[in-house]
Amino acid sequence: MPRQEGQHRVHKNHAARPYVGDAAARPKTLKGKALIAMSLVTLSIVVGFVIGLSVYAVMNLSTWLTNLLWHDVSGALGIPAFPLVACTLGGILIGVWTWWSHDRVRPLEEVMAEFKRTGSYRTNGAVRPVVTFLLPLVFGGSIGFEAGITGLVASGCCWIRDQLKKAGLRAGTVADVTISASMAAIFRTPLAGIVTGAESAPHDPSRVLEEPNVHDYDLRRGAKVILYTAAALGAFAGIRVFDIVFGASGGMPRFDPITATGPQLLWALPCLALAYVMTLVFHGSRRLFERVARRLGDDAPGTIEKPVVAGVLMGAVACALPYVLFPGEAQCEELMEAWTAWTALALVATGVLKAVITPLCIELGWVGGDLFPSIFAGVAAGFGLAALTGADPMLTVTVTTAAFLGGVLRKPLVVLAILFLCFPADGILWMGLAAVIGATLPLPSSLWGPARKA
Repeated sequence: MPRQEGQHRVHKNHAARPYVGDAAARPKTLKGKALIAMSLVTLSIVVGFVIGLSVYAVMNLSTWLTNLLWHDVSGALGIPAFPLVACTLGGILIGVWTWWSHDRVRPLEEVMAEFKRTGSYRTNGAVRPVVTFLLPLVFGGSIGFEAGITGLVASGCCWIRDQLKKAGLRAGTVADVTISASMAAIFRTPLAGIVTGAESAPHDPSRVLEEPNVHDYDLRRGAKVILYTAAALGAFAGIRVFDIVFGASGGMPRFDPITATGPQLLWALPCLALAYVMTLVFHGSRRLFERVARRLGDDAPGTIEKPVVAGVLMGAVACALPYVLFPGEAQCEELMEAWTAWTALALVATGVLKAVITPLCIELGWVGGDLFPSIFAGVAAGFGLAALTGADPMLTVTVTTAAFLGGVLRKPLVVLAILFLCFPADGILWMGLAAVIGATLPLPSSLWGPARKA
């Protein structure tokens, strides 16, 4: 949409250089409007397609390296306490690398906040961020892919946008749709990208979302949702092409429908209670380890000590409960098939401790996302409740996971979009209710608020 006089600041350099296809100029004809619209949609689809391919290539590289270490190397060495050895070594490598490279993975909310505040996002070169992204994942960190991947993609797309602008093309949309496309690619569902982009957009009573100065033009919320959708569908197409060329890769498992009826549905109440306890544990752990990180400091010794401490603690817990490691995507599928061989205590303990280990990693240098680990924590705890009570396992898993993820993210629409990836659509009522309840249950003020500083 064109800028209106007096509504937004006008850039002093707008008139200093002509642009090809100037999006700030009001189209004179219906053909001109259609051309601009089709150009933006096509650009979003192409960018989304490239992002889908790139994201899945990097994620599969991470999976391959993880299997190499934890299956091939671990099997060849035969060390009983291999998790402790590997996580400690990983902590040392992460600490030394962080101190030497001055690089770190920034949490997803920081990436999104910086991009929305400045209109751009930059990483420290191209190779360093990839190494920084891979190290905590390969060595078993209880973190998700989404933070590092989104930062890498956003930085690359901002660079592309700037090159296009130098060539005389206005392409702010190239960077603006990256978050939507990244989330669609990471979770293998366009809906996650569409809702993430729309729900993350700031509220504007005028229904005009003003972009930072570097974007050079504004788009209404409805237009942005269309572009988020185009980018998300393009990313999903890129994933399908990757699967066709290289073979289908992993993904979150598909759970069975809920079969509970009548009074059996009341088992949802203890699921909500457990999810709330896990939410308090998660946010409390986040605050605790944030204070530990501040106490250790950001000088050379502190930078190295933080991930080492996290590695030792995580590895020690993993010697007894190995599923507290890793993002949780593959572990969800394994648990879905083998949970009946576990004790109820081991399942619930794995879920609760996962809610501790993930903040431990994120705050002490093993930085990544918290979405995948939170989903796994809810799944493990839900199966634990089913084993303890005899309730329908799909009811306990669905409600516990949705409520806990809602408590972690505080964004029920994003939770619902993501969980459609692995839960049947006929459970939408229970997913939706649990996500809303989990997101709205009060948290003590000491546990809620921005815990990380950019």
